[in-house]
Amino acid sequence: MARPMARLLVVMDDEHARGLLVAVLRADGYTVDAAGTRAEALSLIDRHAFTLVVSALRMPGLDAPALSLVLDARRPLEMPALIFVTQPAFTPDLARFLMESAAPLLPWPARPADISRIVARSLAPTPA
Repeated sequence: MARPMARLLVVMDDEHARGLLVAVLRADGYTVDAAGTRAEALSLIDRHAFTLVVSALRMPGLDAPALSLVLDARRPLEMPALIFVTQPAFTPDLARFLMESAAPLLPWPARPADISRIVARSLAPTPA
C-alpha cells in the first residue's frame, strides 16, 4: 500500500516506458507526475517536492548524475529517494556514479510486480 503523502516523479524519454511506469505506480495508489524531457523534469522539480524520483539512467540532456546534482541543488532539504531505470550496458562513469549513489536499479524491461516492489522498498521507512 502506498504511503498517503508519497508523490513520485517519473523521468523517462521513452514514452512507452514512461506510460507503463506511471500506470503501475498510479494503480499502486501513488500521486505521480511524469516528464519526458529535461525541461519538463526541471519544471516539475522546481514546482513540487517529490518523495521519490524514478528516472532513466541515460536520457538526452539529463543523465543520472546530472539529475542527482539538480535535485541536490534545487531541493537540498527535500532530497527524494532515487531509482534508476537501466538497461545492462552503461559507461564506466555511470557505473562509478551508481556505486557511489547506492540508488536501486530497476532493470528494463521490468514487470509491473517488480516496479511495485522496488518502489515500495525504496519508500519503506528505514529502521532507526
